[in-house]
Amino acid sequence: MANTDAYRNVRLALGDADSRFCRTVTAALFPLGLLDVSTCHSGTFMYEAASATVDVVVCDTHLPGLDFMAFVQDVRQGRVGGNPFTVIVALVRDEGEAKSEGIPRSGIDEMLSKPINPLLLVRHINQLSRERKSFVMTPGYVGPSRRDARRNDGSDDNLVAVPNTLRAKVIDKKDQAEVATMLGEGRSGLDKEKGLSGLRTVTRMVRQVMGLMDKNAPVDDTRAVLFALSRMAKQAAIQHHALSQEAGGTSHVPPILERIGQLAERSQRAATGPTKLEVGLLLKLSEATFAIYAPRPGETNLDAAMAVPEIVAVVDGYLAKG
Repeated sequence: MANTDAYRNVRLALGDADSRFCRTVTAALFPLGLLDVSTCHSGTFMYEAASATVDVVVCDTHLPGLDFMAFVQDVRQGRVGGNPFTVIVALVRDEGEAKSEGIPRSGIDEMLSKPINPLLLVRHINQLSRERKSFVMTPGYVGPSRRDARRNDGSDDNLVAVPNTLRAKVIDKKDQAEVATMLGEGRSGLDKEKGLSGLRTVTRMVRQVMGLMDKNAPVDDTRAVLFALSRMAKQAAIQHHALSQEAGGTSHVPPILERIGQLAERSQRAATGPTKLEVGLLLKLSEATFAIYAPRPGETNLDAAMAVPEIVAVVDGYLAKG
């Protein structure tokens, strides 16, 4: 058990419609020194509490007015609050039903069944203050890495180190400035991985087109992948444009992704499907994004970035031929 004042700088949001349960949990947390507890009886109040940035969220998955799984990803994706690494504990009424709904794969740290002894909840929070799982990212998921949480979409799942701000406050006794630095570094790593996740998906889809052509697959199959590639590349361009406004991004990647989208769209519309030249261009463009955004150790992205205007001009010239 942690020291009696260990949690004095920790902020917790407790979401449950049962006022008595909330009072009991708050009383159980009091001996730890955890006094900053926001009690939320509806989804509106939970979003309000999370927006102020908390260290821990404990929430009933059936809290009135809350789409729990959407809320978790709003936190994890940085759309709510300033800490995508917030500890999130889900309270479920029926474990089997929760599993079928996908709660364990929603991005939570822990799932506990109700009714629950508040002291057991405290023990779980204490355990999370000591050790957190690394995060994994796919296009639609950010959260703790667990085998059944990974998406079998052919993409590489890279792990992101989690800054355990709860441990920093409770065990390491770091001050607010040190915790803020940890959080900033963690968010930068997460943003970098978000960018890589989109690039991996684009490259995987380009290689899928190549594979379909090598197998002489039906043109409609290839065109379907090209259609999806066009949309994905355009979404990734928007994402990287946003990242380019921050420290972790570069303005050289979005123009290339935009050309991938345009070229894929043109190839998709052709009655005979893509030509080998077009697929070769798509592959070179996707490889160029990695050379710029994530150069290999010992390499620099300067040469690749300087080549962007020439690359764009070549593709634009090809597209202009109709």
